[in-house]
Amino acid sequence: MSDQNEFEIRIDEDPDEIKIEIIEDGGDQALIEDAGTDSGVGDPIVEDEDDSIGPMELQKIEHQKEIAHLREMYLRKLAEFDNFRKRTERERAEREKVAGLEVVQDLIPVIDNFERALEHASASSREALEQGIEMISKQLIDVLGRRGLEVFDPTGEVFDPEAHEAIQRVEDSNLVPGTVAWVVGKGIRFGGRLLRPAMVGVVAGSSEMAPSPVAEEGNGS
Repeated sequence: MSDQNEFEIRIDEDPDEIKIEIIEDGGDQALIEDAGTDSGVGDPIVEDEDDSIGPMELQKIEHQKEIAHLREMYLRKLAEFDNFRKRTERERAEREKVAGLEVVQDLIPVIDNFERALEHASASSREALEQGIEMISKQLIDVLGRRGLEVFDPTGEVFDPEAHEAIQRVEDSNLVPGTVAWVVGKGIRFGGRLLRPAMVGVVAGSSEMAPSPVAEEGNGS
């Protein structure tokens, strides 16, 4: 059998697995051709596509798939955020509209009282007119106060530059220096935020209103 190619068939313990070992005999090319003819397959053997791709190419393909997946997730989240933003803006606009409507409804009785006061201004006494205006003012402040408005009068309090604006020094020995003597315009806060400081006169002698020690020393010299 030296003129023919030799091969060995070995059956392992697993009967479903058969291994064929070819013994090289110089005529291995003929054996391969004969094997192809005997198997009935005339076309050349095509290797699996994955077997022909190197590790680097496989890694590149996996990275491209991951990038495509992340891009899809990003676009989806971007669309969700845009929808959320638009929905939030619509809800905020609707809340503002409803809040404005409620304020107007609460102010209707105040407007009615103003009109009544004007109608009876000529026939009423000065005292009655003052009482009517005071009542309307209190009613208006109450309506706005329920919405977060706060009107404060710091008369007699210590001057606070964060909430008060001093427009004049007041010389009065009967008052405590550095306190508010009178108020021209009351301070206004809304939701805890200062909208307008109280316009006040401050009793002379406060550290905020008094000249600095350096200026006094200069004048004394």
